[in-house]
Amino acid sequence: MSGTWIEVDLDAIVNNYQEIIKHLHPKARCMAVVKADAYGLGAVQVALALEQVGCEAFAVTKVEEGIILRKSGIKGLILVLGPTTQEEWPEAIKSQLQLTITELSLIAKLNEVCLSLYQAAHVQLKLETGMGRTGFRLEELSELSKLLGSADCLKVRGVYTHFARAAQRDKRYTLEQYATFKALVARLEELGINPEWKHVCNSAAYLDYPEWHLDFVRIGTLLIGHYPGPGYSGKLSLKDPWIAKSRIVHLRKVPKGTYVGYQSIYRTKSTTQLAVIPVGYADGLGIAPHFVPQGWVDFIKIVIKNFAALIGIFLGQERVELGGRTVRVAGKIGMQLTVLDVGMQACTLGDEVRIPLRRTLANPRIHRKYKQGGRILSERTIEEGLSTTNTEYSL
Repeated sequence: MSGTWIEVDLDAIVNNYQEIIKHLHPKARCMAVVKADAYGLGAVQVALALEQVGCEAFAVTKVEEGIILRKSGIKGLILVLGPTTQEEWPEAIKSQLQLTITELSLIAKLNEVCLSLYQAAHVQLKLETGMGRTGFRLEELSELSKLLGSADCLKVRGVYTHFARAAQRDKRYTLEQYATFKALVARLEELGINPEWKHVCNSAAYLDYPEWHLDFVRIGTLLIGHYPGPGYSGKLSLKDPWIAKSRIVHLRKVPKGTYVGYQSIYRTKSTTQLAVIPVGYADGLGIAPHFVPQGWVDFIKIVIKNFAALIGIFLGQERVELGGRTVRVAGKIGMQLTVLDVGMQACTLGDEVRIPLRRTLANPRIHRKYKQGGRILSERTIEEGLSTTNTEYSL
């Protein structure tokens, strides 16, 4: 895929982190959420850049993500947010990852694994307050206390929850979730469980509720230069670290009336140039997540956007740019090749085209070029190995 690549500006990531910590409560710290390969930017490179400027904590969803960070030299706290399996525990414990506990039946088994390794595990408790996914409910806390009291190798460091609707205009549900969290924590304390860290804020709650910053805020969306919703735009001076590009690999002039692509749904309206770029659905071009409309206005926007895409017009962020000008996709996007109608604009083979690839949907095999201080630091593909370093971990 040498004709297609992604440029990741690490200076932009650092800028966003520094903007975030400017507005933190004095006692709080930022836990950088680098799950899903840092939303496609590259978890290792992003975490290393953030650790260099003082970030002390990172969050991932899976054990394997945390182990990759450790083997790449990350020294700070690494919290695994998602459920884990017994097969993953030995390596996770050896790597000093902090595991999230959400199920009563696993506590004794995790403790047994720690005993077999002669090593304690630092864990955090997830509380269910309304997300409906994982976490302990009020009726489970008494049993949780008993089980933890018998698990001498488990050191409870933190307790947290996750908000379901923090970015929505109606804040009532989020307020209810926070009230539930406080009640559950109070009950834990009554039972003798007193974790030193508490955290609830995602990117939206961080912006809306500075009084809830507590010990950590878990930030992902803002770090990658996005706001959690339109109503938050401009609250921080964020920079977008992501640019996806491809090159023209075939170019020819065609007459008016030329059919292009599968099903011949596109026909040129005048003499023009057709440019082929080596990128398509297999790379994430034209693929978008399914969003449930939040009301009729949202529904109409989605319908209009999809209809425009059908005829090769990309609205919003879905723009293909050549020489600073938006150009049209001619017909259907192919699996690995896409045709552009570039008009009679001056261009040639090898010219760069800026393409709309969503971070989490872009093929991980596409080259990432990391920029910092005005220069390219490295290129990475998924096949590249990761160096192993011996480190002592903090927190």
